[in-house]
Amino acid sequence: MFYCEKTIIDSVILKNDKLKELEEFCVHDPVKHHFALWDLRVDLENTDFYVYWNGKIEGYMLIYSGGSVPSVILNGNKNAIAELLDEVKLKKCVIQMPWEEAPHRNFGGRLYRVDLMSAKPAPFPHQDGVQRIKERSLLEDIFEDPTYLVEKAITFGVVKDGRVISVASALVHLPEVWVIGAVFTRNELRNMGFASKVLSHIVGYSYGRTKNLVLWVRSDNQPAIHIYEKYGFKKVWENVWINVGVDVVP
Repeated sequence: MFYCEKTIIDSVILKNDKLKELEEFCVHDPVKHHFALWDLRVDLENTDFYVYWNGKIEGYMLIYSGGSVPSVILNGNKNAIAELLDEVKLKKCVIQMPWEEAPHRNFGGRLYRVDLMSAKPAPFPHQDGVQRIKERSLLEDIFEDPTYLVEKAITFGVVKDGRVISVASALVHLPEVWVIGAVFTRNELRNMGFASKVLSHIVGYSYGRTKNLVLWVRSDNQPAIHIYEKYGFKKVWENVWINVGVDVVP
């Protein structure tokens, strides 16, 4: 068991402890805590968890190191988030936390507001021309490192002339929640319905496999938000995306 030196009243920060309690905490709201649930169950070897404990969980932070840039995700009350942030020693990472709980401090990088949108799976019909993507070579000219998309995610795309022209993935696929991400259409082929086609397919494919769908979108990306709303997605949460030593656009 790891205890940080800092305690506040009866509170303590625990590292990689109380994980059973953390899963029980997260499963009560899988839409909100989707990444934590996934890493606890599927990707624990690449994730460190910090729990803000005061006889119960009042907040948590996960640091995922399995990607090209470490990801730091925080949830909890203002005190918990402020104290957990002090444990972040990374010079390069992306931090996500609830917008209203973001402390007023300079992180040295650009901030973005991002919306969490949620929907229920719907029985949309199979879309002709959309196929499961399992070969990384099809995605290498789109994504810097598509390993996760072909090995751990469920990825669908439209392939034409040997290359993917539009793609979307279930980055998280649990019985409680799927997280749709890596949504991309080549610039020259946008506004031709390909994104809608792939999105319709993955939403339909999720029907009967999960209870909730979640996706993240930048708050100022109105064209994307409009497409997502057509498939029943509604804004339920707002986060801040903070670049620390990197320039990553959500």
